[in-house]
Amino acid sequence: MRILYIDIDTLRADHLGCYGYHRPTSPNIDRLAGEGVRFDNCYVSDSPCLPSRAALYSGKCGIRNGAINHGGEAADYYQEPAQRGFRTLLDNYIVQIRRQGYYTVTVSPFGERHSAFWFYNGFREMHNTGKGG
Repeated sequence: MRILYIDIDTLRADHLGCYGYHRPTSPNIDRLAGEGVRFDNCYVSDSPCLPSRAALYSGKCGIRNGAINHGGEAADYYQEPAQRGFRTLLDNYIVQIRRQGYYTVTVSPFGERHSAFWFYNGFREMHNTGKGG
């Protein structure tokens, strides 16, 4: 089995053919969606994008994982003792699937662009496409 997770910043579902858009703007994504899992009702638990990705990676809302905004301490995962109930920086879904034998790769400027270096944790390969996205 292979897992391909596509996370595109500022792309609306109603501008993708696989969600009914009439223009041919996304033929490759449309093909992938036709052969894989496509979510019709998926909502973020946190906003803006940095806390939203932190919630996805950690499985916890920002109030529990510590990433509640862009920049500085507001962008960091908690690194608290176990008695506080927070997981460590190293416990995210990328680490978990890597432990199961998956080869993990990211192609993204996200970690550098937002100074969120926790984003890279667990990836075997990291390809930064540039600060501007």
